[in-house]
Amino acid sequence: MGKKLRGLTNIREVRVVLYARVSSYDQEQHGNLNRQLELLRKYAQKKGYKIVEEIKDKASGLKEDRKGIKRIFELAEKGLIDKVIVTYPDRLARFGLKYIERHLSYCGVSVEYIKPKEQEEPKEELIEDLISIITSFAGKLYGMRSHKVKKLKETVEKVLRNGSD
Repeated sequence: MGKKLRGLTNIREVRVVLYARVSSYDQEQHGNLNRQLELLRKYAQKKGYKIVEEIKDKASGLKEDRKGIKRIFELAEKGLIDKVIVTYPDRLARFGLKYIERHLSYCGVSVEYIKPKEQEEPKEELIEDLISIITSFAGKLYGMRSHKVKKLKETVEKVLRNGSD
């Protein structure tokens, strides 16, 4: 459990979860997920943290019901971890990050980012997130199976990816 330091103090290991996320199959195939995890492992080892679990998600940062986030909440709520280690804040969530951090804090878990802000936002992922937002709202207006939603999604995707002609 804890280590004795010169017989005076009891030091407890810091139990961490490593969390990595990519939004697309392409990013996963290009090794982005594995690069994130390798960076997180090295960081945790350097800090002397005990890695409890490595969690990977392949989903949009907008998606609220990601398996990985659910697993982190489960571990936090059971008191099995002390920290969540993530490369950049946007890997954990694109929106609602403060809500996730607040819930984890309530469970006694902190979030540690090894790089406070991503140097260069991946354009492709931002485009995918924007398309997801538009599709979601349009689906609520017209119904997800509506021809209008499909047409709107295709038009927005074309403009964002290729520019307006």
